[in-house]
Amino acid sequence: MFVAMENTHCPICQFSATQPIFDNTLLKCPKCGHGWANLQLDQAYLQQLYAENYFKGEEYADYLADKEILQLNFAKRTKQIAAQGFAPKRALEIGCAYGFFYETLKETFPSASYQGYDISAAAISYANEHFGPHFSADNYLETNSDQTYDAIFMWDVIEHLSDPGAFLAKAHKACETGGMLYLTTGDFGALLPKLQGKKWRMIHPPTHLHYFTQKSMTALLQQHGFEPVFYKYPPVYRSLRLIYFALFILNKTPKRFHNWIYERIPKAASIPINTRDIFFVGAKKTTV
Repeated sequence: MFVAMENTHCPICQFSATQPIFDNTLLKCPKCGHGWANLQLDQAYLQQLYAENYFKGEEYADYLADKEILQLNFAKRTKQIAAQGFAPKRALEIGCAYGFFYETLKETFPSASYQGYDISAAAISYANEHFGPHFSADNYLETNSDQTYDAIFMWDVIEHLSDPGAFLAKAHKACETGGMLYLTTGDFGALLPKLQGKKWRMIHPPTHLHYFTQKSMTALLQQHGFEPVFYKYPPVYRSLRLIYFALFILNKTPKRFHNWIYERIPKAASIPINTRDIFFVGAKKTTV
């Protein structure tokens, strides 16, 4: 289940004079710009929320069918990492879904070891079956391991977490000094969400709970011993099927015409889009 939380202080900077926005859909901090859905989700609800349907028909039209397109984006990121002269040796991915990033990572850094975690049992079952026993459906916060990593990845994950700080605190312990944390998430301070308001495509609690600005992300990273090295806004390859699904089918009364069109869009069809409201962050562990 999920419940509304009583504490309305900003979860990033603890500022108390926060404001409800978008018909009380979110709270927003006027100091750091952070937005959040003031909800607390328990583990059982999360497992139900991120069951197989989440990846097929709810938030994603068909995650498996978009594998090649998703890996185009992963490959751009690993190439950017390699271009900066960093080659991960021990990689941890939090929120690995079906394991597609593992395959891309090994293409760029074949000698890197890897461990992935995700709450979706169906996704983990697929990953272990297709890519080997490198994936776990255990709650990462409850894992007990002495393994350390020099690279930690969180692709489009941090906005889903009830307590992002708890995950970064644990990631900090697992990260070697000088190691890197890489993540992507929406930029709530960008021009498009300011123009679109509640209609911004990222606003859909309870799956998306946190809405970061560069200021709030930097503050959260620094609180947990990571110093941002870069913020980038690369174009993102999007499936034409997914775009059509989001515009005309998702959360709408089904129309046979739109379903007919959707089924005829080639699965591999994609285009690069840059609305400059998704940032790619690299941060270095600077404290022990």
